[in-house]
Amino acid sequence: MTAFVAVLGLAASLGAVAVAGSRAGVSTAAGAALALANFLLLRTIVQKIVLGDMHRKLPVIGLLFLKMGGVMVLVYLAIIRGWVEPIPFTIGLSSLVVGLIANSLLTQRESRQSEY
Repeated sequence: MTAFVAVLGLAASLGAVAVAGSRAGVSTAAGAALALANFLLLRTIVQKIVLGDMHRKLPVIGLLFLKMGGVMVLVYLAIIRGWVEPIPFTIGLSSLVVGLIANSLLTQRESRQSEY
């Protein structure tokens, strides 16, 4: 799943370079990289919540909220400071959602075909 999302982010970045130039491509790549890092960190935190004992869950849940706040601050700073272009950056960020949906549809389709 992670590789699928990464490839989709790369494809979106290359498409942005072809359509709108290098600054848009870099902005899209930055959004895709942030989305992928957010996904990997979220997956790690959720695994610790699910597998941990009751006494260790509360600090990890707090870490989840800190991660969410940190991502929000990074997105805000990247756009306000002009480090990225907002629309291509948003396209890069959305590559995570599109990648997860596409991966789940593809995986579900393959499992149905193997049943027959």
